[in-house]
Amino acid sequence: MELLAHPATSATEREDALAEVRQLVIDLRDAAQDGRLLARRYAEVLQNVVDEYCVEFEKRADAALARLEATA
Repeated sequence: MELLAHPATSATEREDALAEVRQLVIDLRDAAQDGRLLARRYAEVLQNVVDEYCVEFEKRADAALARLEATA
């Protein structure tokens, strides 16, 4: 930001610096959005895996319980 405040800086240099800062903000915003989307995708995949295992273990537990009840 020193470049923007320095009196000897030309208008073109200030405009270039402002354009660079604007582009940086746009790039950071895009990267944050990409990161959020990726995190949501991984969270969905993880949730699906957990759900799948829970359903499978529940079936196995139900089957084991049924066998125990049948022998009782």
